[in-house]
Formats: sequence, structure tokens, C-alpha cells
Amino acid sequence: MSTFPQIIFTALLAVCCNLSSVFAQSKPNIVIFLTDDLNQQDVGCYGNTDVRTPNMDKLAAEGMRFNRAYAASPMCAPSRSVMFTGLYPFRNGSQMNHFTVRPNTRNLPQFLQKLGYRVVISGKTDVFPLHNFPFERIGEEFGKYFPVENRLDRKKESVNMIGQHFKERPEQPICLIIAPWVPHVPWFPNKDFDPEKIKVPDYLADTKATRKALAAYYQSIGKADEMLGEILQAIDKAGQKNNTAVMFLSDQGAQFPSAKWTVYDQGLKVPLIVRWPGKVAAGSVSDALVSLVDLTPTLIDLGGGKEVEALDGKSFKNVLINKKKDHHAYIFAETSVEPHFWYNYTPSRTVITSDGFHYIRNYHPGVRFITHIDKVEQNEFYFDSWITAAKTDPQTRFLLNRYSYRPPEELFDLNTDPVEFKNLAGNPAYHRKAGELAQLLDKELNRQGETDEMILEGPLPQFFDQSYTIRQNMGASDLSFNKKRWNPDTLLITAYLEEIGKGGIVCDYFSNFKLYAWQHKIGLVLKDGTEIASRRIDADQGQLLVSLSETGVLKVRFNGETVLTKELQRDLTKIKAGYVTCGMIQGEELEGKLGTYEGKISDLRFTMNALSREP
Repeated sequence: MSTFPQIIFTALLAVCCNLSSVFAQSKPNIVIFLTDDLNQQDVGCYGNTDVRTPNMDKLAAEGMRFNRAYAASPMCAPSRSVMFTGLYPFRNGSQMNHFTVRPNTRNLPQFLQKLGYRVVISGKTDVFPLHNFPFERIGEEFGKYFPVENRLDRKKESVNMIGQHFKERPEQPICLIIAPWVPHVPWFPNKDFDPEKIKVPDYLADTKATRKALAAYYQSIGKADEMLGEILQAIDKAGQKNNTAVMFLSDQGAQFPSAKWTVYDQGLKVPLIVRWPGKVAAGSVSDALVSLVDLTPTLIDLGGGKEVEALDGKSFKNVLINKKKDHHAYIFAETSVEPHFWYNYTPSRTVITSDGFHYIRNYHPGVRFITHIDKVEQNEFYFDSWITAAKTDPQTRFLLNRYSYRPPEELFDLNTDPVEFKNLAGNPAYHRKAGELAQLLDKELNRQGETDEMILEGPLPQFFDQSYTIRQNMGASDLSFNKKRWNPDTLLITAYLEEIGKGGIVCDYFSNFKLYAWQHKIGLVLKDGTEIASRRIDADQGQLLVSLSETGVLKVRFNGETVLTKELQRDLTKIKAGYVTCGMIQGEELEGKLGTYEGKISDLRFTMNALSREP
């Protein structure tokens, strides 16, 4: 027979257990389905009558559809870095595609883990360096670019994760990001569409090849929709529909001319649908101006966290729960295009306002705009058909020129010109409006700390006939180099170093080796951890010359004196996947000899085969 104290204890225990259950359920689960290269207009619920997206449309019927959601960059890695940090590209450091965020940049998994969430990413990641983003990772096979068949998570790791989590950790809220490669190129072969019957959007040239490519793109969208349906079914089967906020979105627009890679509306405007039963009204539509920079602060807010200071984004939770109709007065976006070796550094910065105006500043208007679309991506290749058609068709000629060349300034009224064909920047009637938005962009750039001089110069190396230079505290991706051309038999590294007593890392050469000057010594740390150091150097500054042959002969001279020779017996001269840097390690902040260089490095130059003595 139970005693009175035992009865009280049992009752208190039950209350505590119930409170624990209530507490655990007070934080919603979050599932984000992140598609890759999908225009907003290419989803059924956004008005496309050709494409087949029943699951996306159903989600919109059960939640809120955002009409004015924008990426902050029209490229994969910069856009995702924005999403997962809440910072615009310059502020987080990832401005060009495949570049890292700055060292010690706070990010989504760190924020949510502090709130008790299990934070998992399945599939494509595309943020660098990945180990600085403490996601739990699954689905790494379908996160790889090839083969195309892997892109649909054939092992069903995402679906299985949902079922397993709620069986094994029912008390812990989860944030699961499912990131397939679809509908990113290469597209799936078309099976369901008649290319002759689909409507070609106004921003695309209507050629037979374009129609064939568009049908394949729609086929890939359908594959993404099928996968979303599987995820929604898994949530329902786990009994978690009512306690899960599901978000469907894309990182940027499709890989068509004047969409992806550009800051035109087709490159930045993305689908965003949120279902949160009991919180978000079914079938609701929002015209609030939101940016993907708002994703991290919104998820923190959903998870019960406090507002994080110094983020560029802000939570749109109150829009979701119908406490507010508006969000931003304006949003910012940018492109620096790619680091690929065709050297098309054509940066743009832009603002879009809540009253529907879009102002763009193009920093190198005389440089032809080039991307994968022109030649590199041959899947369902259509670009040559535009070039041919442009010879006789004025509209195709206009679309081709619009893609290839940009004026210094562009201004569009999205209310009357949603396809952005009428540049109002030179129209006297819009002179005042253009000036206001130019000042707004200047104000935003100043807030972020980026100057016009920085944008004009850019992060790429400065190339010469047989050499290139890297500025201090900058780095360049291996993608910036034509590896057939930059293929030295002997690699020569020259620079003027100051304060080698303090020093630090001089350069990281594509992870083949790290060259340092520290505590009055010059040395290398190889990829396998092997370290080679010179004798002590009395001088605190001087001219550095490093010679490294493909047979592994290393010679280091400082102020004209040989301070180190070594037979490494391996070829460290070739450009490999990674970065070449000056005075730092890309995306990392180490200490000691590999720490950020404390003195000054002048004219760090990498030369092939021989130092020129020609005048």
C-alpha cells in the first residue's frame, strides 16, 4: 500500500514528466527542402501551367507562399553561405563560387545546437570549409555532383532519418536540411513533356534547342517534386506533421541566360513556401519582401532563441504567424560571378525595394559576361542556337546582348516590367529615383564595409605572361587557373617579407605545402605534416626566393643567401584542388608558424620555370 509521501512523489514525477514532454514539444521540428537552381516562376503554384509540381503545390495550399523571396547571391556556395550564416557575402567572406567563409564565422548549426536541436544536412552542402559548419551529415552519396542518378537519394537516407529520429530521440527537436542537386544541370532526360507545346518564358530565346533544354529542366523539377513528396509522407508517417515547420525553397534561379549568375530578377527570385500547422494559415500568400539572409535568424526565432546581434538578416516569424504584413524596406544582393579561369570578373551589386524598384550597379561594363552557359555545360546545349538566331531575329539578338553585356547602371520597375527589359536608368523621368537607389546602395555597401575600390579590384590573382601575384590576406581557388597553362616544371616564389621574427604563414600552395617565415626561420610544412626549416636568419626583413622543381629539389634564398636546400623527392609544383593564399590559410585561423602573417608581405609572386630577365 502506498504511503502519502510516495503518492506525492509519484504525482510530482508525473507532473515533471509531462512538463518535460511539453517543453520538448514547444520547439518545432524544422525540415527544409532546398532545391538547386529553380526559378520561382517554374513552380505550379506560382503560375507555371506546364511544369508538374503537385507536392510543392499541395504544400502551398497547406501553408504560406512568399511572392517576394530573394537570394542574396545567384550562385550556389555564396547563396548557401548566406543562408547558413545570416550574413551577406562580403560579411561572411564567400563572395565567389566555391570560396570559404571567414574564419570563426558563426553559423546555423552552432546557433540551433545551443537551443537543443539536432542539426542534420542531407545531400549537397557547398559551404566551405565544411568542418567549420558542425552539421551532422548524411546522404553524402547523393550530395555528389555525379552520377546524375544519385541526386534523388536512392538509398532513402533522408526519409529513413526522419523515421529513425522520432523513434530514437523523440524528446529532441530536429532541424533537417535536405539538399538534392535537382534541378541543377545536368538535367534529367525529358520523358514527360512535348517541347513544342510548352510555353517559353519571355527571358529565353524561343529556339528548338531552348525548348528541348527547358523540357529537361522541367523534368528535373518534377524529380525534385517527387522527392519532396516522399519527405512529406515520412513526416506524416512519423506523426510529426503538426509539430514540424516545413520550408521549401531554392538557392537561386535556373541556369539559363540572365538568370543564375546574374542579379536580374530571374537569378535572385526564388520559391519560398512554409507549412507550420496551427501557426501558419493554410493557403495564405505573403507579399512581404524577404531575403534568404533571413533564414538563419528566422530559424533561431522558431527555436525560441534570442535575436543574434550583428546579423544582416532578421526573422520573418511574425510574417508567418500573421502578426506583420511587411518585412524589409529593401534587400541587397550581389554577384562576383565565378573564379573559373576564363577570368570573367564582372561584379554587380543591387538593391530591391519594397515598392518594387530594382537598381543594379555593374562594375566592369566593358567586359563580356561569360559563364558555364556559353560553352562549358554541354547538357542539353542550346546557347549556339541563340547565336545563330540572333543574326536574323531582333528579339533573340536583344536577349543575347542583355546576357553578354551590361551598362554601368540599370533600373527596373518590377510593377510594370517584371521581365526587366526596360532599363530606366537613363530615363529623365526616373533620374531622381535612380539617384535615391544609388545612394541606398552606397549606404548599404558602407554598412557592410565594402568599397567600390575593393569591388573593382576583386579577389582574383593578377596574371602576367608566366606569373601571377596574390595580395596579402587574399586567396584564389584552383578553379581560377587553366591547369594546362599553369603547369610549371619549376615553381618560383618571390616576395619581400617584413618582421619575420613574428611572421606566420607566407602562403598555402593548394595544400601541397605551406610556406612560413617565423621566429627568424623560413620553412615548409608538407601535406603529410613533414616540416622542413632553415637555419636562423639574423635579418628581420628581406627578399625571399623559393625554387621548387617537379623532381622535388627545394632551394630557399633570403637576401641573396641560401638558407635551405632539400631533396623532397616528390612533385609539389602542380595546382590541385584547393587554394593559393598570401599571409593566411583560406577559411582557417591557426596559430604559430601557420597563423596569419603579422608583418607585411609585398609582391608575392608565383612564376613558372624561370625569372624573366627581359626588359
